[in-house]
Amino acid sequence: MGPVESAILVWLAIGAGIAAGVFVVARSAVQIGSVAYRVMEKQMAGKVAARETALLTLALVAGLVVTAFVAGYAIFAIFGTILQSSGFTENGS
Repeated sequence: MGPVESAILVWLAIGAGIAAGVFVVARSAVQIGSVAYRVMEKQMAGKVAARETALLTLALVAGLVVTAFVAGYAIFAIFGTILQSSGFTENGS
């Protein structure tokens, strides 16, 4: 496998990681709304709802953190590539 194919696979993995993180965040938010609805409709007890909401919030925060790290790596890689291709070296010349 050549360098172009490797680069494509890396960017595909980064894109998949970001998409998965966004999905986890969105899904957790929808589930939290569902828990709130079930509490309002008296279909769920408050203690159970609090426990479920805490777990869903933990999943939401974890999804945000992972997505931020993956996106941060992608941004860092893009800027590194741009700086490298522009001839800007480590010593600033």
